[in-house]
Amino acid sequence: MNVRSDVSEDPLQAAITRLDGAMSRVEGLAGHLRARAERAELEAAQSRDADDDRSRLAAALDEAQGREAALHQAAQEASDALDRAIGDLRLMMQEEAE
Repeated sequence: MNVRSDVSEDPLQAAITRLDGAMSRVEGLAGHLRARAERAELEAAQSRDADDDRSRLAAALDEAQGREAALHQAAQEASDALDRAIGDLRLMMQEEAE
């Protein structure tokens, strides 16, 4: 009788063992793919959040720039009023000195 030690005695058991191994590999790959998909979904959500943040920041910047322009205009008007008042005071002082 010629029996090889590397051949399983039961072909059905050998097929089951190979099928179990293949299923384990498939399950491992499926788990890996699920993890990658979850990471991709998380990164997409973070990207959307970052885009929303950028939009909010851009709107806040536009609003701040509008306030800055209004404050600049008010400061210029106050400066002009002070210049006129100083000029009026100088004129009054010159008139009193004469």
